[in-house]
Amino acid sequence: MNMKTTKTVAALGVAGVLLVSLTGCQNAIQNPDVICTVTDKDRTTQTVDGHSQSVFRIYMEGEGCDDTYGLADNWLVGNFNSSDMYAKIKVGKTYKIDTVGMRSGILSSFKEITKITEVTK
Repeated sequence: MNMKTTKTVAALGVAGVLLVSLTGCQNAIQNPDVICTVTDKDRTTQTVDGHSQSVFRIYMEGEGCDDTYGLADNWLVGNFNSSDMYAKIKVGKTYKIDTVGMRSGILSSFKEITKITEVTK
């Protein structure tokens, strides 16, 4: 193997390790609470290895809010009721949300809602 090939392989290896590390560490990134208004929500189904899983997306706006959030069961943060949470979220209502993770277009990942509480005006 020549030096140029060795450097390329090493760079790809480092990039791979960083990508895996970022994916695994997303649950450790806790974001500040924000208050957002729900503009829309949807649910799709993904099938992986013959197992189907619902994917929930919540679209929100407000100061400090990102546009799109995910909602999923997450054993690392003790969230096992995403379907119930999703059912209670209403378009047009305002909520205080706790989230973990980060938005990554490359990984197609979103900040995940871990707690949501309706804010009454």
